[in-house]
Amino acid sequence: MTYTDAVQVIRDAITAATGISTARVLQPGFTDGPLPLAHVSLVQTQTGDYDRDDTISISIYAKTPASPDEAGATALADQIEGAFDVRPVVGASGWVDAAEIDSCLGVQPYFEAVEVVHMTATVTHRPISDDTN
Repeated sequence: MTYTDAVQVIRDAITAATGISTARVLQPGFTDGPLPLAHVSLVQTQTGDYDRDDTISISIYAKTPASPDEAGATALADQIEGAFDVRPVVGASGWVDAAEIDSCLGVQPYFEAVEVVHMTATVTHRPISDDTN
């Protein structure tokens, strides 16, 4: 069976909901900008009888807000969680049935004026084709 690239769908959905860039792999010096940035990666996959649950890690890096008008990593994490309330979760590259935040850690200082919030999500999706025949 062939499944949707759930990481890419989640990346698309994050960008659509927040306007921030995403990456599968962080490059050296990424904290120099542009920020904010969401690092989205696959942690594990559990295939059921038909659908699949992917555990996806999402880390949001942002400049620590200097004023109440600026959105930091926590505010962006809240926006992402809100975007996942809509089902199915749709991105430019496809869709998944559901994305649910399993954990969201508090904001942590990362480096200089950069902060980070780490989240994990369970993404449930069905195969896009049955190529077992």
